[in-house]
Amino acid sequence: MKNTQKLFKVFLDTSVLLSGLNSPFGASAFIITLFKLKKIIIVISPEVIFEAERAIKTKFPLLEITFFDFLTIKPLITPRLTPKEIKSAYNIINSEDTPILAGAIKAKVNFLITLDKKFQVLVKDKVRFEVLSPAEFLRNFREQI
Repeated sequence: MKNTQKLFKVFLDTSVLLSGLNSPFGASAFIITLFKLKKIIIVISPEVIFEAERAIKTKFPLLEITFFDFLTIKPLITPRLTPKEIKSAYNIINSEDTPILAGAIKAKVNFLITLDKKFQVLVKDKVRFEVLSPAEFLRNFREQI
């Protein structure tokens, strides 16, 4: 019997990505494991990659190889954002997280996963996807399967 279940497209912000790569036992790591098992599709943007590379270089140098390994398993990477896309997201949330939101909107994801509770509150009911913490996403995922 063929599995016809549609995979969720899940956008990870930088904090979730680095948390998942840094600690193998947390909810963020479990989301990355679901991706490796082809149970979900992870989407990131060039902006997430840039932020992650900068944080790895300055704060987490031991994650460099782990991050490279993650990229080799081919998460979806959005095309670079246009000024129009950033401006549109800026109208929803005026913060350093504007490019993250713009990337998730561009990718037409089902979920944006973040560890930033303030970000979750600021965009609630303003986008077509859910903005959840890693633990909230996992609860939601379990209910769907």
